[in-house]
Amino acid sequence: MEMSGKVILILSSFLFVLLSSIYCPTAKAQDESACIVATIDSEIPSIRPGRWFVINITVIDKNGFNWTYFSQEFLNYPILRWCGKILVWVIWPKVMFRDVADFFGYNTLFFYPEIVEGDPRGWKMKVIPSSVSPTTDEMVHHIKLYVWADKTAMDYSVTVGIRCTRYSYNGRNLGTSYIYVPVKLQKYSYVEMVVDQPRISLSPWSTTSVTATVTNKGYYEDTLHFILKSEGDIYAVAKEQQLVIKPGESRKVTFVVRAPRGFLEYGKLYEVKIYATSVLNPNQTYLGSFMVMVEGISSNPYAGGIFVIPIITIPLFVAVMVRALSFKIRKKIKMVRIPKENKIKHFFGIRKETREIPPRGNNLSRNELTKLKLIKKLRKEEEKQRRRYKV
Repeated sequence: MEMSGKVILILSSFLFVLLSSIYCPTAKAQDESACIVATIDSEIPSIRPGRWFVINITVIDKNGFNWTYFSQEFLNYPILRWCGKILVWVIWPKVMFRDVADFFGYNTLFFYPEIVEGDPRGWKMKVIPSSVSPTTDEMVHHIKLYVWADKTAMDYSVTVGIRCTRYSYNGRNLGTSYIYVPVKLQKYSYVEMVVDQPRISLSPWSTTSVTATVTNKGYYEDTLHFILKSEGDIYAVAKEQQLVIKPGESRKVTFVVRAPRGFLEYGKLYEVKIYATSVLNPNQTYLGSFMVMVEGISSNPYAGGIFVIPIITIPLFVAVMVRALSFKIRKKIKMVRIPKENKIKHFFGIRKETREIPPRGNNLSRNELTKLKLIKKLRKEEEKQRRRYKV
């Protein structure tokens, strides 16, 4: 009698659990909820741009028939426990109750991450594993949420919603729940620079300035320090020692450039590279560059301090050479000078006798007057030649 009473108690308890498993899941499905409880295992880390970060999440199922309790705790007898395992894992899902397997909690949970708050551009997410099956009441699942963001992310702080959808054994949607995980980017320096004059020209030993526009495209206020590296003897430095710039703000910066200390340059290109360090990023970040062409003659008055000797001696040397050359030419001219008597003869082709002046009188013939006029012209020409050669 005692044995039969225990058997009746076990069978009645089994029927009670069976009936409760039939009605409970349908009520939860009508609630359009996946009936889960999720907890984040550790503190949510800040996301560093360009790297995947893992967030561990524990999901506890609160829907269906508690297989573990039924097979191990409720049927707390060696033979019945094995019977319970066979019922739970073999007979119910695969043989006898295929059409009503949903009532025994043979479900599947799918996990799909998405941005539910904030701009999703620049963010990526994935969940591993993306689904768990089979699952039922009181089963514990461990999933990992992977989050990645780049420097072009539109929002530095977003909320990731893991959409958890429960599907029945027959593929019916039993409900959906969300697991909300707020994430944000780490503080990082993200600035862009546009040089207003990408190429400039200046003469040796002169100074000029170059302006550029710096924009903070990060999400935090930053303090920038500029470092300029140039080729050759070009000297370049930022006029502003440090620049405090707010998120989304654009500021003008000025760079002072000085050409090498030369006197004459035919045209040579130098590149000046611009780097920046910040409080958020102590490493040097390349921002851009500009070209400097040095050509022309130095107009700097201090250039005379070094080039005073060639500046003075070269003109003097040229003047002395010109003077010496002109002296040699004059000396040669004197050596080959024609005698005064022959100058006019060589020039006009007349003989010496034509220089004789006949006596004056009132009764001169026409030929004699012509000769006198010719003699006057010759004397004038001779005087001109004498003045020309300084005789």
